[in-house]
Amino acid sequence: MGERRNFLQSKFFWALLVSACLGVTVWWQPFFITRPIKIIGTSVLWPVQSFFAPVAFELQDMKVFFQSIGEYKRANENLQKEKLVLETENARLRDMAAENKDLRKQLELLPRGTYDLKSATVIGRDVSGLGNWIHINQGSDSGIKPGMAVIVEAGVLVGRVDEVFPLTSRVELLSRAESIVNAVTLDTNAEGVVKGEHGLGIVYDMVLQSDQLKNGDTVVTSGLGQVIPKGLLIGTLQDVRLTDDKLFQRATIQSPVRFDRLRNVFVIRGEK
Repeated sequence: MGERRNFLQSKFFWALLVSACLGVTVWWQPFFITRPIKIIGTSVLWPVQSFFAPVAFELQDMKVFFQSIGEYKRANENLQKEKLVLETENARLRDMAAENKDLRKQLELLPRGTYDLKSATVIGRDVSGLGNWIHINQGSDSGIKPGMAVIVEAGVLVGRVDEVFPLTSRVELLSRAESIVNAVTLDTNAEGVVKGEHGLGIVYDMVLQSDQLKNGDTVVTSGLGQVIPKGLLIGTLQDVRLTDDKLFQRATIQSPVRFDRLRNVFVIRGEK
């Protein structure tokens, strides 16, 4: 009996009893108990709810606001990307249109009835920046061979093929210092050679003093050596003068085209 009394008076017994009562209350939720608890709870929590409810709504509105900002930002980024793509495509189409217009102009002016021409696009230039070379997108697979003349527009000579690969070729421009082309003036028939000036321009050299040479004369290829066809336009003479040794005449040649802006050229593969 003593042990039973001690057990009933122990903290463990009372903890079990309280737990059992709470369990029954939670399980059955008797109205006379839960109702007062709910009333007391709502009365206590009402001020807290009244204070935090507007704050919660504001936080929710701020969340929606920031989400909308993020969505607008992503939409703006997508629009910027689409704009960049459209601008790039527009630039490419405008470039193609300008290139096609230039090509059509050249085709109308070129002496296609005389020569077998192969059109080519410039795909590279002299990396040294001296204007010695250009690279074109036609090679031995298209019948291109070393020594062939390269022209633009109405038969204006700009260089000759120097090195050939299956799909591409390197063209030596007239402005290269080692470039030499036999030429003659149309007005006075003064013979000489066209030489490059280290990518800076071209000159008419080795003209005899007995030949008449004057500013404004037109210089064309003479056809000597049968490598470069006869009659291709090179340019007009400027600054006629004697050489330093006073043995020959010399003049600067003004080409009608700019070598640094070549985009489309034609290789003369032979006569028709």
